Amino acid sequence: MRALKKWTGLTLLLLSICFMQVHTAFANPADTVLKGTALNGIIDIDSMLESHLALQSDGTIWTWEGNGLAKRGPKIPGAVAAEVGNIALKSDGTVWTWGTNESGQLGNGTTDRQKPSLNHEPAQVKGLKNVIAIASGGSFHVALAKDHTAWIWGSTCISAMTRSDFTFKQSYCNAFEEHPDEEKAYVPGLIKREGIVAIAASQNNISIVKEDGSVNRWGYWDNVRMGEDTLPWATKDIVAVSEMYNDYMGSLLLLRKDGTVGYYEPTAGKSKGGFIKISAAPFDANYNLALHQDGSIWNHEDNGNLIQIKGLSRIVDLEARAANSGLALDNRGTVWSWGDAKYGSASQGAAPKKTLSEIKPAAVIKSFSVQLNDDYIPLKAVPIIINGTTFVPLRDVFVAMGAKVNYDSGKITISKGKTTILLEENKRQTTINGITKQVAEAPRYDQGKTIVPLRFVTEALGATVKWNAASDTILIKS
Repeated sequence: MRALKKWTGLTLLLLSICFMQVHTAFANPADTVLKGTALNGIIDIDSMLESHLALQSDGTIWTWEGNGLAKRGPKIPGAVAAEVGNIALKSDGTVWTWGTNESGQLGNGTTDRQKPSLNHEPAQVKGLKNVIAIASGGSFHVALAKDHTAWIWGSTCISAMTRSDFTFKQSYCNAFEEHPDEEKAYVPGLIKREGIVAIAASQNNISIVKEDGSVNRWGYWDNVRMGEDTLPWATKDIVAVSEMYNDYMGSLLLLRKDGTVGYYEPTAGKSKGGFIKISAAPFDANYNLALHQDGSIWNHEDNGNLIQIKGLSRIVDLEARAANSGLALDNRGTVWSWGDAKYGSASQGAAPKKTLSEIKPAAVIKSFSVQLNDDYIPLKAVPIIINGTTFVPLRDVFVAMGAKVNYDSGKITISKGKTTILLEENKRQTTINGITKQVAEAPRYDQGKTIVPLRFVTEALGATVKWNAASDTILIKS
């Protein structure tokens, strides 16, 4: 066990060294960069291509891209499920959405097509109650109610296929055409099927499972094939489905009542049973994950082969990210990931058994959060600690504090009231109201963004900084 180092400046208290990631990330090999602790206390996970989400038990949403650090998002108290498309289900059966609204996916009857950068706070979707499950295709959402009805809203293309209040036309799927009745899609409408017990969605597809174990499916597979799927169904004993993101080949992963996993046709011979959840990988019929009732995870290839993912146990939820890449949630609330999360074409080929056997899952790491007074600050890039100095993106924190920020060819000006701070990238010498000062670590350019030392600037602006080790949170009082 490596001894913890006492940091000057912002004191970093790590609960366990196994949750600490230390590596060199800058040109100077002496720079030591620290990141936060493991993402835990999680009750639900979701994944869509390289975007991932975790829902904490207190309702906090965490998101990350690829294998990056998880960033703190909005908090929705009472949430029990959430999807990458920015939709959450509360324990009281209400549905909440947030974020952008280019396709009417917020469900409030409007779109922000002319201003796609608008970002909305979580708000309840009106007209929905007693919801027990949600699914998202990003531009549209689906909600399953306790009475076995399902509701859909968002993308006019998918909504028009599935709802009885539309007469579907191919032109609905042409983004460059407008229809006078498309605003109906911007509020929830009933899917034209009854007796629904399970739902699934991806970017261009939606599937439902009915009480008799049959499946209905709609999608936009290409400019010729769209609408309700006409592929024959060989079985009537399905309990859950998992869509493959943007699937143009018609593949659909199925979980049967007997606990076996497969596609349209049952696998020849006797299949392993006891599976309770499934997750299909984007574009890849050879890498799909199945959760067994004993808490183990298995890779299911299109030929029916099952290969166990080693190093995981007591798993309660799973997400296939790409070939040889996935997420898992254990019964202690810790999120695990493996692989590089890079998706590719549908012709990648079978996932090599050797590669699968060498997979070593690691806990997902959360980034540090910044709280200004009583509110968390949304950050475009995660804070990092370099040689004991906390760095934050140039604008996010200081603009939230009411300061004006200007950047010009590496020269930085931050001003608030009667205070003006001048800094320069890669230089430790700075000035505050004309008085020369030295910073422990110079501002620098990292991964496309300028980052600056947090404590130096915030204290110069009259604020105080403290560290909350229990939540990996930087506390600013101004």
